[in-house]
Amino acid sequence: MILRDVQLVNGGKSSKEKLEQNKYLMNYWNLVEDIFCIYLPDKFDFAGLAKLNVYLGRYSGEDYIPPRSDGIAAYKRDDFIFDDFCELSDHSKCVKSLYYLTDSLKIIGNRINVPFEILNTIDLIAEKVLGCDFQLERIHKKTSKWNKSRNIRATTTLTYKIGGIDINFALIDKSGSVLYSKQLFSNQFRDSTWFILFHGAWRDSIFTITNRVEKPIFSIDSSELPVT
Repeated sequence: MILRDVQLVNGGKSSKEKLEQNKYLMNYWNLVEDIFCIYLPDKFDFAGLAKLNVYLGRYSGEDYIPPRSDGIAAYKRDDFIFDDFCELSDHSKCVKSLYYLTDSLKIIGNRINVPFEILNTIDLIAEKVLGCDFQLERIHKKTSKWNKSRNIRATTTLTYKIGGIDINFALIDKSGSVLYSKQLFSNQFRDSTWFILFHGAWRDSIFTITNRVEKPIFSIDSSELPVT
């Protein structure tokens, strides 16, 4: 299997306090997870893992649970203290989150004899995440398309940042000039972004974005734009 996802999980029993902690932690953990996974190479084989869940907090039993048939493995570590994490600066919270993620992969990799070049790739990805300073902009291909005349391109940009993903839309002509721009959503997370931006299509002069259940969430008629 191909490694596609690594997720940090606030371990321990469910409780109202834990739920409140999760809302706070998602602002940092989801950001680091998203950017790290974006930088994963295509067809990256990490000993057959498809996903690794890293549980942070008190635990019992073995620290590593090998992958099942679905390729999902788990690693448990007890070096996370929520209150101490909150005392860090925003940047340091992201750095610490990246450490939990990459260090866990390397511990498991060394334990199951993953080749050195694979472990080195984990370090190279971490350098890229640090290099972008935990901010990244990407074009969402499913909702970014030229019109039939190829003189206007509908472009949806995802901005990854602390707090969630901002979704910005623009119409751009072939010279690169922005004819129209609007922020559609702010502070979204990966799953909601995937659901919202499921399909984009031109119909004559109208570009429409529909969600996973085929409900239009945004539409614009380029023929109604002011003439410049």
